[in-house]
Amino acid sequence: MRIRPAATTLALLALVAGLAAAAAMPSSAAASGKPCWEQVIDDWLDNGTIDGHYKAACYQQALKHVPEDLRDYSNITDAISAALSGSLRGPGGGGSTTDGTGSGNSGSSTDKPRTPQAAPAQSYYTKGINSLGTTKASSIPVPLLVLAALGTLLLLSAGGLAAHKRLKARRPAPPG
Repeated sequence: MRIRPAATTLALLALVAGLAAAAAMPSSAAASGKPCWEQVIDDWLDNGTIDGHYKAACYQQALKHVPEDLRDYSNITDAISAALSGSLRGPGGGGSTTDGTGSGNSGSSTDKPRTPQAAPAQSYYTKGINSLGTTKASSIPVPLLVLAALGTLLLLSAGGLAAHKRLKARRPAPPG
């Protein structure tokens, strides 16, 4: 059985295309070529939490290398510090197991249940503001509402004064 030259050419082209595609794909060794502190920051940037487990030195280096804007405008340093303290506690005290209150308690049965504090009673002012619906970012700000009310009041008083002046001008002069 003799192989046709077209089939050989096609097989060679497929082999070259496969090798080019494999060379273009980054390998896991190249992806892990990042320093471990950068992997910690990338892990936080992924979803706002540190899901992986890293060495304590990686967390410490990540704290030193956090970009200033992330340090100022996010909780990345808190997340890294929590993961660092979790890694220092060892395998039994995982850093990411909290009871949902942010207190770091693992929620074990020996802990006392926390009783939530009662919210303070709202004042009439707060109730009024909340009923206006101005507590959301898309709502009209309260100072703007106050200015609009003052402007309306001034326009009404100016209109009243103008109407009073016209009515006074229409009256006949008293005989004298």
